[in-house]
Amino acid sequence: MKLSRAFILTFLSTLSWAIGIIIVRYVLKENGNVFNVNFLSTIFVTPYWLYIFLQNKQQIKTITGKEWLPLILLGIIGGFLVGLTEIFALKYSPAINFSFLNRTVIVFTIIFAFIFLKEPINLKKIILTVLILIGCYLLITKGQQLSFTLGDIFTITEACLIALGSVLVKICVLRFGPDISNSIAFLISVLPTILIAFFMKAIYIPESLLLILLSAPLQLILVQYFRFRALKIASASYVTMIFSFTPVLVALMAIPLLGESLLPIQVFGGFLIILAGIFVEKLKI
Repeated sequence: MKLSRAFILTFLSTLSWAIGIIIVRYVLKENGNVFNVNFLSTIFVTPYWLYIFLQNKQQIKTITGKEWLPLILLGIIGGFLVGLTEIFALKYSPAINFSFLNRTVIVFTIIFAFIFLKEPINLKKIILTVLILIGCYLLITKGQQLSFTLGDIFTITEACLIALGSVLVKICVLRFGPDISNSIAFLISVLPTILIAFFMKAIYIPESLLLILLSAPLQLILVQYFRFRALKIASASYVTMIFSFTPVLVALMAIPLLGESLLPIQVFGGFLIILAGIFVEKLKI
């Protein structure tokens, strides 16, 4: 099966994110602070996105008042609201609940893409979504039953906001291109990120600074660079479903790098995700 350009771009985005997650996981394992990591990462890559913004300033000047709305919404939702809900989700929800329930982003993306982008909802898409969610459940939870908490409401809210963000990305990249959309959305999110770090008392230089700076370009440049380009040529549902490869890649890399291990039921869950991903690509969902 010849892989499409959309799959290659999405997979590169997913791989970049997975490598970044492994690095951040190691940092957090060594008593790192998630808000400090986010703050330092954002500050480190801001010059890059500012450069991209300035490179496209002539075209940006032609954007009219109403055309700014989806770009501003993308920056607010992707930068401020997602970050804010994640704070409460991580604080009040067990990590295992957060990791799995965050994958409900697939369901929300399909719904929002149907409403705003007129992407069809069909039986094939429903079956593959269920297959991916079952695989994620087995891989992340090891098959154990989840005990729902107040924080899970924030996790599901975050997944909803991420899905809405993906739809906005699709709208923006078709109208303005990936670089303009990406740079504006990122720069809008910088101030809220700084404010969140300030109120969480997370503005300081940690011992793991070099590792954080290593992960920053992966998560805040390459992930978005490939993702925005994938969303320009593929459906929002397709990109989100292929993104479910992330927990599989993280799990595989965590074995040699973090000394983690996989149970047979987790291997089966990973297999279901990969199988569903193959059909997503084959059927061009």
